[in-house]
Amino acid sequence: MSGYPQPLKQWLFNHLAIRDWQKGIGTCTMQNYPTNEQLAEMGRILTQARIENWFENTFGSWRWWVLVVLLIFPWFIWAKIVDKKKLHELALFGLLIMVSSITLDEVGFVLSLWNYPINVIPIFPRLTSADYTAIPIIYMLIYQYFAIWKSFLWALIVISVFFSFVIEPSIMKLGFYVLINWSFLYSFILYLVVGLSARWLTKLLVNTTHKYNTE
Repeated sequence: MSGYPQPLKQWLFNHLAIRDWQKGIGTCTMQNYPTNEQLAEMGRILTQARIENWFENTFGSWRWWVLVVLLIFPWFIWAKIVDKKKLHELALFGLLIMVSSITLDEVGFVLSLWNYPINVIPIFPRLTSADYTAIPIIYMLIYQYFAIWKSFLWALIVISVFFSFVIEPSIMKLGFYVLINWSFLYSFILYLVVGLSARWLTKLLVNTTHKYNTE
């Protein structure tokens, strides 16, 4: 728990010590690491605090409404312009992007690399509007309109620069995003790696399926 401020760490341990004493199971002492039961209780306390903070400071605010609109509305636009002939391929690519975004966001949050003060749903401490909507849709459009590797790479570089050095600083100033131990350059690299990896895997699966279906 060295990543947490000392007062919070002390408060959590004190809370657990009182709880254990009330249960008659002994006193919880400050150790180098907490037990599994203590970790579960800390998680419950922090989740409860996050939910209470969300209702008090986030729910119904203009930032919350922005995220709700960005979570839902772009899918209607995507449904109008998506190439229906390649829907399965595009959906596969988008799903890979979405899973990658959610996983990386979760890892970054757990490791305290970044934080999102505003959440659509308090039990999901990530920027759901980006992970579930904005990033997958934009990547799918790039995949759709830039079919060959060279053009796809250049389009991916442009959008990665835009995400990393324009969008991320902007949402930081607007209070949606907080960097803790991260840099925009790292984000740029991740956007590239995720996009290239997802396209390579999608093409591999599509080509393999096509090969066996034509035999």
